[in-house]
Amino acid sequence: MHYLGLDIGGTFVKAGLVDETGRVLESSKAPTVTDDLHAFLSTLTDLIREFQKTNEIDAVGIGVPGLRSSKTHIIETSPNIRCLKHVNLEQLVADQVHIRTVSENDANAAAYAEFVCGAGVGLQHMAHLTLGTGLGSGFVLNGSLFTGASGYGGEFGHTVIQAGIDGGGRLCGCGNHGCLETYVSATGIVMTAEEKMKAFPETILHNIEPPLTSEKIYAAAEHGDKTAQEVFKVTGRYLGIACANLMNLFNLEMIVIGGGVMAAGDLLMYSVMAAAKSNTLAPSFADCRIVQSKLWPDAGLIGAAMLARDR
Repeated sequence: MHYLGLDIGGTFVKAGLVDETGRVLESSKAPTVTDDLHAFLSTLTDLIREFQKTNEIDAVGIGVPGLRSSKTHIIETSPNIRCLKHVNLEQLVADQVHIRTVSENDANAAAYAEFVCGAGVGLQHMAHLTLGTGLGSGFVLNGSLFTGASGYGGEFGHTVIQAGIDGGGRLCGCGNHGCLETYVSATGIVMTAEEKMKAFPETILHNIEPPLTSEKIYAAAEHGDKTAQEVFKVTGRYLGIACANLMNLFNLEMIVIGGGVMAAGDLLMYSVMAAAKSNTLAPSFADCRIVQSKLWPDAGLIGAAMLARDR
């Protein structure tokens, strides 16, 4: 049996034909239309129909960035894809391609992928964190994907870690201040670097041609720039404290971390592990491993396909 998984990103929609074990057989992608629902829907259906030409597809799964109601299946809002507001995307797609279609928050889909065929196989309690432009998160608790009362649960990136009565902390895309993802993400890395650059005029970060990106900061760190290296150490400490909070709250067996930022590898992970260990209750830390994703960068589309298989 074959399932089609779609992973909707702010730049591209990735589609993959996945077998019942979670193996990606073939894949393609198309640019994401963010401001026109009709054109956005056409992108999805065109991708699906291309696969239909040569394959029998049993179900379609769609991973969507945003708040999806588990009660109505409606996407209430998707901050980076403005046309997805109060839209039952799975129904619209199913009506066009005549295949059973399910949808889920993209971070939840990625967590489900790691749970059923990735790093978390056989576990009952795990978290999956995706470090990209923002911080995506999904949770499996008691052997089931956790989505909360209405499907909006698990938005760990929007837990507030730096704020005061005066609303201090970095401004987040959600409109609040001090959200975790403004410190632990590619966006957060750039913000941290810009703050450090004000204090260290000698850093080679000042010589980088705009725009400043996490990849350019990492390259500077690899070339020995102390300020750039400190940016990743600070980011790692925030991520480690975040992991400690999850361990203390849920007594997890594993935290899986994926996303483009993880290309920094040991430069980031050394600080993550040190901060997690020093801020977690010792028995909870002993129960939990922090590992890198086995399925990145396909976790989202694999998870969407596996949800189509299992729902």
